[in-house]
Amino acid sequence: MSKQILVIGATGRVGSELVRLLIENGESVSAATRNPVTNASKFFNTVDVVEFDYDRPETFAPALNGVEKIFLSVRPGDNHSDIVSMPLIELAKQMNVQHIVDLTAMGVEQDESFMLRKLEKNVEASGVEFTHLRPNWFMQNFNSGPMYTEIMATKELHLPAADAEISFVDVRDIAAVAFTALTHFGHSGKAYTLTGQESLSHFQVVDIISQVIFDKISYVPVTEEAARETMINRKIPHDLIERWTDFYRKVRAGLCSTISPDIESVLGRPPILFDRYAGDYAASWQ
Repeated sequence: MSKQILVIGATGRVGSELVRLLIENGESVSAATRNPVTNASKFFNTVDVVEFDYDRPETFAPALNGVEKIFLSVRPGDNHSDIVSMPLIELAKQMNVQHIVDLTAMGVEQDESFMLRKLEKNVEASGVEFTHLRPNWFMQNFNSGPMYTEIMATKELHLPAADAEISFVDVRDIAAVAFTALTHFGHSGKAYTLTGQESLSHFQVVDIISQVIFDKISYVPVTEEAARETMINRKIPHDLIERWTDFYRKVRAGLCSTISPDIESVLGRPPILFDRYAGDYAASWQ
């Protein structure tokens, strides 16, 4: 079997974009998904779709068969991602995987107890060559997921972010950096903080989207207590509520506004601007 790149989370926001880039550039790809039969059609029979489920370690070895490099992402909101991924990392070393590119989050290096930093440390300790990708909040969260649902239902966005700014990053840039790290030399042992080239408040974000779709969307700042009560009423698990609460505390403290040069240094071009993102995805809000 030819050596392949295994993309874990191949149907996710970053993973699906990465699979597309790898295919377009003639790379041999295995797309890992919990439901290979259901999701095979999404890849138009252009990649090897393999079964992979963190809750079923017996799927790890077949998915790793013939694999040389891994794009490693974990389940969103999983507070035990370092634990469930450890058997995979150990097996990857045993099966002679040469390089792991993992997707964590901006700022994880500042908290050694955070599960995504623990995941990074597990990869480092394995002895397999690695590249850490640490993105800020995705631009694409505004055209999919809970915030998108609220925008479409109410034309409003309620968040405990005050007027703080975030250097939102486009998942297409994240995938492009992942592609480069997986297919080019010189990225082993590196950690890249991935942000946009501008820092925007949610007031600015909804104004840009409003201009693109010719319809008014409003951002309504709410208190931490009000946001928590809403999440409780929606029966969101306690650990996820605490994680979101902590994230927005960091946002209000200005810790998510940093602009990193890493995307431009890796890709040789500036990151995608929010204006372009909004224009490219305008149909999502119509």
